[in-house]
Amino acid sequence: MPGSNLLSAPHRAGFFSGSVVLLAAMAWWAWVIVLRLTGVSVASPIPPAWLHADLMIFGFFPLFMLGFINTAGPKWLNVAAPAKVHWVGSIALYALGSVLVALAALLPPLQVAGDALHVVAWAFAVWIWADRIRASAVADRRHAWLVLAAFVLALPALAFQLAASLYPATVYTALWVQCAIQIGIWAFLLPVFLIVSHRMVPFFSASVLQPYQAWRPFWLLYAWLLLALAHAGLSLVSWFAPRINSGITDLVFAGLLLYASYRWCLRRSFKVPLLAMLHAAFLWAGIALALYAAQGRAASVGLYAGGLAPLHALTIGFFCCTLLGFVTRVSLGHSGRPLAITRVTWVLYWLMHAVALARLAGEFFPHAATLWFSMAAVLALLTVATWGWRYVPMYWQARADGQPG
Repeated sequence: MPGSNLLSAPHRAGFFSGSVVLLAAMAWWAWVIVLRLTGVSVASPIPPAWLHADLMIFGFFPLFMLGFINTAGPKWLNVAAPAKVHWVGSIALYALGSVLVALAALLPPLQVAGDALHVVAWAFAVWIWADRIRASAVADRRHAWLVLAAFVLALPALAFQLAASLYPATVYTALWVQCAIQIGIWAFLLPVFLIVSHRMVPFFSASVLQPYQAWRPFWLLYAWLLLALAHAGLSLVSWFAPRINSGITDLVFAGLLLYASYRWCLRRSFKVPLLAMLHAAFLWAGIALALYAAQGRAASVGLYAGGLAPLHALTIGFFCCTLLGFVTRVSLGHSGRPLAITRVTWVLYWLMHAVALARLAGEFFPHAATLWFSMAAVLALLTVATWGWRYVPMYWQARADGQPG
């Protein structure tokens, strides 16, 4: 039965619900931006940019993470999977919260209920992952512990988001939103993406590129994580002291990320398109931090340019392209299909890169900014919808090879 298949493995439930929320978030934002292009503004007590941040940071990424970590995590730790009632409960509660936040575009009071469910569900998910780590006897659990630390840091970000939706018209609301955004991106999302990339990209590369020397020193990962936290801290401090920025630390960060792309053999990865999807997406992390560094340097001499270009290089370029790569790979492998993508999937993947470029172009060509933003939003919606048409049915279908899971 389709329903039973959907709950037969964590990745099925997490990826299905994440895909639904992702599509809803992209559809709503495309509608908002295209209306702006026609000169119409959306009237809402919730500033659209704030709801956009809530959905894009906390709406769908955590659902994909829960599907992935509850499927792959026990294999990392050589332990049994979490009890079904636990992972189903955490994913279902979080997904319900995300649906309510998405519906807040129509009924604003629902945002409070959705954000509250996010806090409760995520605390439950943190407990589940901590329990699996404690049950493990594997000697090296560093990646697992670091993921747990990032998951824990998501809780204050979610709490700030809840405070902002509970009290939307105080003198502190904008600060709470900024805390949610900065902590959510730099202490939660970026660390998780970097930790998983550090573990999996060299591993996948070594399995298909021969000869290949897997290179993933932990000093590099620790440096990345410290620099991400430094960016979060400096960004929040700059709220009170605008002259302070993270330009120098971002420059070091960019150098380490770009060096990792080189050491992981970005160019060789294109021999296997499914692998290249991960490598090319990771390159955006270095590009984004280089843009942040350049922007910080320019700001220190009184020049302000680029707007939100670095942010969207990170969130669309790195996060969304990586999401497309990892979720495609897991969906194929765990549905009993060959680990090879079709030409359509390859084109869709590069269209997501085009989305990132279009969104950046809007920051550097302000005279046509709304047009570029509209192109990016509509292209993102079409890309996600087409990808979903191909891959989402896999989550309720039986495995192609007849195996369980």
